[in-house]
Amino acid sequence: AQTLQCPQNVHGQASQMMASNVARSQGAAASSSGTGLIELGIFYQALRESIAATNNTADKQAWTAYLHNSTATAIPLFTNATSAIGLPLDRFSIGTEMMRQSHETQSASLLSAISTLQDSLAHQPRNTNGGLWYYDNRNNLTAYRNLSYTDGMYSYPTFAILSAGNGTRQSDAVGPAAVLKQLEILAAICDDGTGLLVHGYDALKAHGWADPETGASPSVWGRSQAWYTLGVLEALEALQSATSPAMTLDVKIAYSNMKLLFNSLIKAQIVALERALQINGKYGVWQVVDLPGASINGSQNFIETSASLMTAYSLLKSVRLNILEDTKLRNKAIKAGVGLWENIFDTHVTRKANGTLDLGGT
Repeated sequence: AQTLQCPQNVHGQASQMMASNVARSQGAAASSSGTGLIELGIFYQALRESIAATNNTADKQAWTAYLHNSTATAIPLFTNATSAIGLPLDRFSIGTEMMRQSHETQSASLLSAISTLQDSLAHQPRNTNGGLWYYDNRNNLTAYRNLSYTDGMYSYPTFAILSAGNGTRQSDAVGPAAVLKQLEILAAICDDGTGLLVHGYDALKAHGWADPETGASPSVWGRSQAWYTLGVLEALEALQSATSPAMTLDVKIAYSNMKLLFNSLIKAQIVALERALQINGKYGVWQVVDLPGASINGSQNFIETSASLMTAYSLLKSVRLNILEDTKLRNKAIKAGVGLWENIFDTHVTRKANGTLDLGGT
């Protein structure tokens, strides 16, 4: 089987990009506006992994302080469970970092925010099929009521897994079996017939875009599918860390089925990536994955930076964690993952006059 080897100097480039983010004060403070929560959540994940990867003691110390200071600014968002329910599921990506920090610091303020988030999850609105609403936006219920989006499965699964046990308040929304149920509800409704996932569904079928039978949305959005895929991968890693002979049968079943789901996702995405390679001569994730190269409502479909990089991460990390076991699939995942990274780095990363790196695109 092909071995997983990083492109030359990729660790140095990644450290330079993180140092550039910090120099620009990106991710320095929490925001609940728009996509602020999910952007901060994935920044926390990247920063935590950069801290673990660097051998530079000064960077390690500075980045740890930056992470802790930024997380502290998010605590006021989570003082009341009722208010927290009014935020998207993206809030739980912040909660995951808070849980990891609480194990290191035993901060009372972090523990209080975590408890609030867990209470909010216990009362998160659901559709009649049990699927979690993505967003209980009290200011715009017409737009968001009864909608479940794949994006939400980046933030929810790992938080729900980490929330199981440890003396925390329990609900039927936490733990591996609960996570698997939410993932499977979305996958069953959103599968476009090829294994790719459309953006989400309207359980009431009230929106004009909703399929009259399933409520599914019509398009496979590259970024939302990348969020979902990454969420499944992070959940699998969280369960791997708990693997032991004493693991209960229900946890083993959830892990096994989650792994099957992930492999199915990757197989479908490899097919789409190879189609992009045929069209462009390079690997990339189209903004609308199922319409490669097409003109959509007068706008040209394009290769999306964020979706491509998140997909590259999922492909390569799943190989490293041995979640992809089939040799042929592993080799294709390595080739596509490295190809995605190289394409985006060559076309969308620039160096500024002050030496910092900038990532362009959407």
